[in-house]
Amino acid sequence: MTKIQAIILAGGKGTRLAPLTDFLPKPLVAVGGVPMILHILQHLRRAGITRVAIATAHLGQLIEQALGSGEKYGMNISYLREPEPMGTGGWSKLVDWDNLDDNFLVLNADNIFWIDIKQFLARHLAERSIATLSAIELPSTDILNYEILRPASMRMRLEAWVDRTKTQEELADKKTGFINSGWYIMTPRVREYVDDILPISNEAHIWPRLAVSGESIGFYHATEPWFDSGTHERLARVEDFLKNNPQYTFGYGE
Repeated sequence: MTKIQAIILAGGKGTRLAPLTDFLPKPLVAVGGVPMILHILQHLRRAGITRVAIATAHLGQLIEQALGSGEKYGMNISYLREPEPMGTGGWSKLVDWDNLDDNFLVLNADNIFWIDIKQFLARHLAERSIATLSAIELPSTDILNYEILRPASMRMRLEAWVDRTKTQEELADKKTGFINSGWYIMTPRVREYVDDILPISNEAHIWPRLAVSGESIGFYHATEPWFDSGTHERLARVEDFLKNNPQYTFGYGE
């Protein structure tokens, strides 16, 4: 059996990108002339990750029509179809946990990220972690409405997942802080920390439980290009980045 190496979360409605998303799922919104999810698939494939499951909900049938089995992109794509909105952790209720790789990626379809996947995995394996987060460091004033990731002293493990209700207190004496990039490495043992609830959230349920589990949680300080493309303004930033950095454009070097 060929096990799933990555799960892409592509079920959001993308309301902040309306009217682009009125009749189109957010992962199919064009960035640099191609659907944003193709940038992600290409990046995964270049790292040797070809067996992918895509969790879909809103207009998910259009994603399936566009990508199919993934063969034309050098991928093997399957789908986790949400019958109703299940939250960002809905994948955990739909996936066959026995068909997951020993170390698999979970990532948001709207976080376009050129992370060094090999380095990310190396950190995860070195810490023998049940799961590992990749974190983005930003000025404290820019992230007062986010959950905050507090690393241990050597920035190799997660010390605490700080709920956004406590963000201002957490950042009070800090010039910068770390936020969740939306890209994770997990092991099948994460299943032990998935609550029996619906809807379920990666951010509100799964990660907070993991953070206090006593397990080793890896921390990767990512400095690679990362973009949350969930709004028109943020989408424009990705477009500008690609115009000035053609080496990241879809198909470059293929």
